[in-house]
Amino acid sequence: MKRRFFTSWEAVLLLLLISAQTALMVGPEIVTYLYRIPPVRVVVPNVSQFSSLVSPYGLGVDGELLSSFAKKKGYTINIVRVKSAEEAWKLISHDEADLLVGFGGDIPAEYTKKITAGPAYDEYQSVTIKDTSQADNKELQALCSSLLDSVPEGVDEAIYNENATFLSSLADALPEVVSPRKNSEPSGQTPYAKEILSKTTPAPQKKEQRKEAPATVVTVNEDALENVDCVNFDRFHMYHLMSFDSDEGGTAQIDVRNFTMLRPFFLDVVPKSQANDGGSYRWFWRNKFFAEAGLQKDLTEFWKEVEAKGTVAILKEKHYGFFPEDLNYYVIGKLKKALRRKMPKYAKTMKKASEENEIDPLLLAAVIFQESHFNNNARSRTGVRGLMQITQATAKELGINRIDPHQSIMGGAMYLRKLWDRLEDQNLEKWDRWFFTLAAYNQGYGHVLDAIKLSQKRGGTGKTWQELKDILPLLAWKRYYSQTRHGYCRGYEAVTYVENIRYYYYLINGLVALSRPEGEHLGELRSSISSATPNS
Repeated sequence: MKRRFFTSWEAVLLLLLISAQTALMVGPEIVTYLYRIPPVRVVVPNVSQFSSLVSPYGLGVDGELLSSFAKKKGYTINIVRVKSAEEAWKLISHDEADLLVGFGGDIPAEYTKKITAGPAYDEYQSVTIKDTSQADNKELQALCSSLLDSVPEGVDEAIYNENATFLSSLADALPEVVSPRKNSEPSGQTPYAKEILSKTTPAPQKKEQRKEAPATVVTVNEDALENVDCVNFDRFHMYHLMSFDSDEGGTAQIDVRNFTMLRPFFLDVVPKSQANDGGSYRWFWRNKFFAEAGLQKDLTEFWKEVEAKGTVAILKEKHYGFFPEDLNYYVIGKLKKALRRKMPKYAKTMKKASEENEIDPLLLAAVIFQESHFNNNARSRTGVRGLMQITQATAKELGINRIDPHQSIMGGAMYLRKLWDRLEDQNLEKWDRWFFTLAAYNQGYGHVLDAIKLSQKRGGTGKTWQELKDILPLLAWKRYYSQTRHGYCRGYEAVTYVENIRYYYYLINGLVALSRPEGEHLGELRSSISSATPNS
């Protein structure tokens, strides 16, 4: 009997039947991941570097990376928050989540076949901290609660115009755990902080003392604390409110990065032990049937691109690059004092200047503090004068009296906006453009252009502050400034100037976000302005 072979149509039909049967056996996940059906379920720790309540610079390294991934690959993001690493691993291993962000360490042995670890992108160290101020550890509890995720004030929600689910999930997930309390001293006014300040602050001249109204400090709502923990600190590097021992006082364990970011606002919380190495942060995602398609493929491609472009280094510079090596109690105390005593009399003018020039008033306050510490009689060795330290030539160009504090504020803001506008054709990211603007305010627009061109000549893009802060100091050397149009400049001063303003802006924003008493007037000032900063 002659064997009968399949016809072409029969072969096609058989293939379709096999495909249908396979799909029924393995479930809908193949279709979902091949065609990238949203949303991607992203698990984040209840506290993480994902976003920061106190930073004005955006969502943090993890938040910006995830936003970039979602926009480039066309995904919608859905956030799932957990209080422990074990919960996160179970969710992703049981296919109830697709991606872990904000976690570190290694994949547990029982999950290694189900989960892929992405590249390491940040190192982790932990430190034990303690509250030196009050028996009830209110400062330590306030610091712990401030680690809870929030969308930072001033973040442009247009970042997530294609990922509304992501943004709303973040906002909805935040428990309200911080509330004002009157029966507590503000950080910096407790005995410990006063002792430190007395060691670092020059002895003041005798003058008439004036009484101030009692300050209000942000602490933790005790009822809310019963429901919200600083999540378990374990090998996956999360945070744990460890104990409140009546003899030794309360302690907490926290990663060094977050402690560095929060310590300026809680001066009485100090390290109790040396920092310990703990591994690396990574993204983790679930293995699927087709590694070369869908989410796995997109994540692999995304991280290859991130590593090739040095994206993480750029983001770390943006969010952490301005922090000084050592905490300066004296400068922080002087900033708080200036905001509390001097700034309020200029608030109306600052509001007007911010509105007319579309500049965040908190950034304007940081510039004024850097320039003159809100001292209208300030005069530098180069001849610049007034609150905004404007040169005589620039004052004439702007048509202002630089000695008049209100005209100085208006003129300085106008000049900042003018420099910002001139940088439009450089196609810079918003914050890089602001840092370039500040450098131009300090050393001149022409010298910034020289630095951009020199950076490009040396193989760079000339488009990031990360590059420019290395190039500007070279303009003080003849072998480099001789190659430029505008010649010699003290570029190293511009770097210090910009980094200081970045830090002061961070501090001021944090004082407002945490409802510290020094930020009271600035909080009112910012809330009255709808457009904080111009968009790039």
